Formats: sequence, C-alpha cells, structure tokens
Amino acid sequence: MKSLASADVVSETRERMLRVCAEDRALWGQMTATQMVRHLSFACEVPLGERTAEPVMVPMPKLLKFMALRSGLEWGKNLKTPKELVRALDEACLAEFDELVAVAVGKLETLAGGARCVENHPFFGPMTAGDWMRWGYLHADHHLRQFGR
Repeated sequence: MKSLASADVVSETRERMLRVCAEDRALWGQMTATQMVRHLSFACEVPLGERTAEPVMVPMPKLLKFMALRSGLEWGKNLKTPKELVRALDEACLAEFDELVAVAVGKLETLAGGARCVENHPFFGPMTAGDWMRWGYLHADHHLRQFGR
C-alpha cells in the first residue's frame, strides 16, 4: 500500500502536485484548485502539530480508520472535513498559486521526512507514524484525483 514512508511515493505525489494549475476545475466537490492546494497544506499542519482540529465524533472510529487506511478502497467523494480546516480556507491569502503549491509540497515533505506527529486524528483517533504516512498519501491522492491529477 502506498505511503509517504516511500521516497518514490513522495516523489510521485510531489510531481502530481506540481502539475496542478490554478485554472484546473474539480471533477467533484466545490473547491477551487487554489482552495485544494491550501487545504492540503492546512491538513498536513494537523499531524505536524502546527494546526489543531478538534476530535469529531464518528461511529466506530477504529473501523472507519481501518476502512480508510488499510482496506484499499478508494476514498469517496465529498467527505466530511473538520470545521477548523473549512474555516481556514476563509483566512486571507495574498500568495500566488505557485507559492501555495510550494508550501503544500513542503508540508507534505516535512510530514514524510519523519517529523514527530501528534497522537490523534480528528476522525480516526490514535495514529502511529505509519498511519500518518498512509493518511498523508491517501489524503493528497484523493484531492489530486479530484482535480484530475
């Protein structure tokens, strides 16, 4: 299973991120390409401990975690996002698109580089370093597929 623990997977994901253009349109959902790139940055900030997201009560979090990280099933469209990450997109941003992509790539690479991660995911609860590496890949892949990348 692909994970950010693999340098090849990190490289592939970086290249896919660098192919996103500001003009790209989502195949599903309502985010713009700019919002998606910012969302990837903000989402990586959660495991890195740079941004907090309160726990979200979900039924059977252990089963949800298994299904999301280990089942091999592709993530569905229009998944729930922690409210803190939704609100973060309302924060003022004057950066150019290429700068935003560079920040998102940097956050992904920091996560992949073995940075110490927080202990819990807002939906899945306790996470190991391996769980975070798998989540990081799957989350980026989900949104890159959303934009045809």
